[in-house]
Amino acid sequence: MSSNRIYPSRFQGGDVTSVSSDVYSQFGSQISLAPDKQKDCRNCCPRRCLLITSIILLILGAMAAALACAIIFGIPPKQPISRQCKTTSDTDGFLCDDRRTCITSSQVCNGKVDCSNGEDESNLYCGDLPNSLPKHLVFTCGNQKSWTYIDKKCDGKNHCGDCSDESELQCPVCSGWKCATVFFNDCDCIPKSRCKDNIQDCSDWSDENDCIK
Repeated sequence: MSSNRIYPSRFQGGDVTSVSSDVYSQFGSQISLAPDKQKDCRNCCPRRCLLITSIILLILGAMAAALACAIIFGIPPKQPISRQCKTTSDTDGFLCDDRRTCITSSQVCNGKVDCSNGEDESNLYCGDLPNSLPKHLVFTCGNQKSWTYIDKKCDGKNHCGDCSDESELQCPVCSGWKCATVFFNDCDCIPKSRCKDNIQDCSDWSDENDCIK
C-alpha cells in the first residue's frame, strides 16, 4: 500500500523553503502557514463581516427600489389641514393654524389678516376664488355661476342676485315681514325694524300699512 509523502524540495539551513502545492491543498489544514501567508490572512474579512455587509446592501437596495417607485408612480401628497370649525354663531367657519381661532367664512380673503399667521389671506386660499377656498365656506347660487360666503346665506340680503341664498329652501321661515320687496338688495323678507319707517320696502306698501314692529 502506498502512502502520501511530502517531499521537500530543498533543505537550506534546516528550513523547508517550499511545499508541493497539490500536497498542501490536501493537507492544508494540518500544515502551518508561512509567516507571510499568516500576515495576509489577518486582512481577510470574516464571515460576520460578510453577513453584515450583505444585510446593509439589501437594505440600501430596498430603499433605492422604494425611491424609484415613488419617482415613477408619484409620491402621495400630504393631506391638507382640515379648516372646518363652528363659529360662535354656529355657522361653518375657517380654523386658523393655532387650532383655536375660528373665523367666519367672509373673513377669509377679505384683505384683512384675521389669523395670527396670515393663512386666511394666503395665496393658497385666495389665489383662485372661489375654487381655492375650502368647500364648506362657499355657497353656490341658483345659477351655478355666482357664489357667496356661507355665512351670508339667510342674512336677509340678496347676495346671489336671484335671491337663491335667501330662498325658503335654504332658510327658515321669515322672522320679519314677508312681502314682494322693491329693492334689489332685498328678497321677500325684511326685518321688522324697517316697518313704518316712511320708506316703501314692499311693492304693496304693506310694510307701512300693515306691518307692526
